Amino acid sequence: MDTLNILPSAKAFPDQCAQVITDMDNSLNLPVFSDIKNIVVSGMGGSALGGRVLNYLERQALNYPVTVSTEYYLPNFVNHDSLVIISSYSGNTAETLFSLEEAIKRQARIFILTGGGKLAQKATDLNLPGYIFKPVNNPSGQPRMGLGYSLTAIIRLLVMGKLMSSPPDFNDLPKYLKSRQQPEAGNRLAQALTGKIPVLVSSEHLKGAVHCLKNQINETAKNFCVAFDLPELNHHLMEGLAFPAANPQNLHFVFFESRHYHPELQKRYPVTKDVLTKQHIGFSDFQVSGPSPVFEVFELIQAGGFLSYSLSQLNNVDPGPIPWVDYFKDRLK
Repeated sequence: MDTLNILPSAKAFPDQCAQVITDMDNSLNLPVFSDIKNIVVSGMGGSALGGRVLNYLERQALNYPVTVSTEYYLPNFVNHDSLVIISSYSGNTAETLFSLEEAIKRQARIFILTGGGKLAQKATDLNLPGYIFKPVNNPSGQPRMGLGYSLTAIIRLLVMGKLMSSPPDFNDLPKYLKSRQQPEAGNRLAQALTGKIPVLVSSEHLKGAVHCLKNQINETAKNFCVAFDLPELNHHLMEGLAFPAANPQNLHFVFFESRHYHPELQKRYPVTKDVLTKQHIGFSDFQVSGPSPVFEVFELIQAGGFLSYSLSQLNNVDPGPIPWVDYFKDRLK
């Protein structure tokens, strides 16, 4: 039930990160971007996930605002003071190619991130800086399973471009991830989620990684899933759990906790769980324990690959093909 090798791609996540670190350290001569005022990551679906992760990491690691653009057009503020990262795994995403043309017209600083296609050709023809990777460590060919490429490349780009400090021991990340591969943990959580609507709850630096997990559960497990964050959840969602009356049978919360969260925020998790208990709604805990927020983000993304795969098997579906997305694209043509 894995015709496109989703599980081997999940296992190869550390190798994707290692490949990017080696490639970018050895082959790129990047311009310094320290004179820019904002960063925009333009991409769609799996190709935008690296930007979504960065969008929450930047609050603690960057002095520049980050915006993720999933439209045909870039935000109106983009100009010569902007760094626009054009991200497309395939290199043929229509919306992203439109965004590239607009970034050129607005004289933005541009960096191309792709696995090939028309975008790679544009980078060559226009002599644009970029990282064109060979996705040899993603046998599935699915962008959602190639996050090691996009996320590692964006972080490496910002470090080399003098826009952020290098996360401590970042070159040791692949080794750390291999030591944290625990497919059996994903299988246990998947069993708790079988037949349920997962409600994923996280905070601060993990919100982007949980968005990635939601994407993977949708596409890999073919399972409906939603995500919320604390403390925002405490101001509205708890009152919305009374109805429909079948919520206790249909919902299962997963709390992603970290010792790196703000101390006041950590106090909210047990009280929120108490509210669920009183409303007879089940939940599970997922504790990440990396040495830094950046390592925890990668740890959670890796765990999400195994969790979504395990849930696909319990749902008795092939995790690789995305027939409804393909149908939609064919209709648009």
